[in-house]
Amino acid sequence: MKKWGYGVTGAALAVIVSTLSTGAAAPAEPGSDADPVVTKSYVEQIRQDILNQVKGSGSGTQNPTPGDSATLVVEKVEEGSTVIGYAGTELILRTGKAVAHTPAGDGYGLPDLTAGTNITKGKNIPANHHLLLPQNDERGFKVVKGPAYVMIRGAYVIK
Repeated sequence: MKKWGYGVTGAALAVIVSTLSTGAAAPAEPGSDADPVVTKSYVEQIRQDILNQVKGSGSGTQNPTPGDSATLVVEKVEEGSTVIGYAGTELILRTGKAVAHTPAGDGYGLPDLTAGTNITKGKNIPANHHLLLPQNDERGFKVVKGPAYVMIRGAYVIK
């Protein structure tokens, strides 16, 4: 009789444990507080809010571009014009010929990230080289044969 009692008790415990574990593992009902339904328009709104925050969080530029600092702009720059960038502006000369435009003095130049060099005033700008401007001190380049197409990311003016 004892063996039979242990068997019934064991079977009852097994049924209770399996019932509890099945209930705990069951997913929450869709649309409930545990599993809310999210619409596409809600996700798009949150995405747009985040993008707006990212765009607005950049450092203050003295002269913003027609786009924003995260946008890559392709500009057609006429011969004789000068592209002036600000701190953090990225420039890539795609077509045409241009020379470096920097303030007078030693140590100034355009950092050429592609070649790992510094392009000083009056030196040719190689096509398709990535230039990064370190300060707001009138650095850029002058188009000497153009028109030139220039890829620009960041604040700039064309004079």
